[in-house]
Amino acid sequence: MPLQYENLDPTTRRYAYAELEQDLRNGTYHNSERLRPEAVAEYQRLLSEALRYYDDRWLEERTGDLLVESESRRTRTGGTTTARVPHMAARLVAEGDFNRYYMRGIALRAIEEGRQILEIYRARLSLEPRPESVSVEGSRVPAAEVLAHLRGPLSPNPAVAPLGRTNSGLSVRLV
Repeated sequence: MPLQYENLDPTTRRYAYAELEQDLRNGTYHNSERLRPEAVAEYQRLLSEALRYYDDRWLEERTGDLLVESESRRTRTGGTTTARVPHMAARLVAEGDFNRYYMRGIALRAIEEGRQILEIYRARLSLEPRPESVSVEGSRVPAAEVLAHLRGPLSPNPAVAPLGRTNSGLSVRLV
């Protein structure tokens, strides 16, 4: 099930797409290590299309064949091992990237519309949400801080810090 994007409309899509295009132009786009190197350009094209017309579920459905089959992981003893990529990897990659650009788009939109503040909300139903996620739900945060956090160095603000984390289920909305 895709995340519930409360402000996913043509205006937000334009801002989200512009954020992706900026990253691609500036060389600041971050590729998931789970993408096969030869599939990165195709994934970027699909992400672009998803931001303009679809959602994270549409992107997930087209991402599975673009992923590596195995990855290195740390063991409890500090070593490394090779493991199969989990079956939900396509969802994690697609949802994470789509939501990150969606939130950047919402933040930029809020700034340009003079709203300045966003609200953090749970965009995915979770029977057992992480305590750090629950603690920030409903928090109102500066749009500029959210945008800066998702574009670059992570924010020290504990309300903003969980945004953009893999599988958090959190997103932001206009207030």
